[in-house]
Amino acid sequence: MSGTLQLDVACPECHTSLMDPAHLIDRAPSVHATIQVDGHRGWLRLSSVYGSYAIESDLEIPHGAVAEFICPDCGSPLSGETTCELCNAPLVTFRLSSGGQINICSRRGCKKHFLEFQSGVMALSRLYDVNSIGGSNLPPAPWHDRDLHPDLEEAKRKVIRNGAFLDSYCPHCRQSLITQRGIQLHVQNRDHSEGDLLLSPYLNVFTHESTVEIPDSQEVADLRCPHCSHSLMIPTKQCEDCGSRIAGISVSAMHKFITFFICMKKGCCWHGVSGEDTHLIALEDSAEW
Repeated sequence: MSGTLQLDVACPECHTSLMDPAHLIDRAPSVHATIQVDGHRGWLRLSSVYGSYAIESDLEIPHGAVAEFICPDCGSPLSGETTCELCNAPLVTFRLSSGGQINICSRRGCKKHFLEFQSGVMALSRLYDVNSIGGSNLPPAPWHDRDLHPDLEEAKRKVIRNGAFLDSYCPHCRQSLITQRGIQLHVQNRDHSEGDLLLSPYLNVFTHESTVEIPDSQEVADLRCPHCSHSLMIPTKQCEDCGSRIAGISVSAMHKFITFFICMKKGCCWHGVSGEDTHLIALEDSAEW
């Protein structure tokens, strides 16, 4: 199944992940939804492998029946007003963690489905790089001592490898920070000049651009979300290398959001994850940010 796309989806309303890693279909985490058919309500698991039509349910769903899809977390309807071009049944929309959405027909047996992207070529490339079953196209990472002698807790942790795409969001409004050019933040200098800061969305790839000049080794005054303008600064924490203030964004990993810290001093090498997430997530060793 190498090269097959395995999609990571969420509710378009509450943004809660609909992935169920405990219930595998096609050897991959299934997509969990609540459905209603002919007045009967039950659960449905769909294959998350793009192009597969495998499903499991506790309801008998006759061929040709139209099911109402509901988010099992917030109860919002997933079936919208848009209808299928093939059979005229309502289309069901799932939010893609890689940006955009996937739409499927709600009629049992209809094979209509299609992907829509918010970020064009970048989203499509990210979809293939991150979600391809069989692994990323990136070269294997070098071994570390922890790979040779892992303890039990270490062995359970997911390692985010160098070059992995950081699907990034504002921790306040949950809007994506990803643009076609990278992670976009609003930066304010100490001289009160303001502009956009673009960071590479790939772990340990350190390219960046800014519409205002940021002197080397200077700590910026603030980093803000470009959507809600909320400050991303975390006043209760500081950089573990240089002691400067840090900012935090949300990164989608393991079907949940984790807090990812970056130092606000230009040229500082430090970045990391929150203490609560260190038992689940480890970042591959890096020399700089």
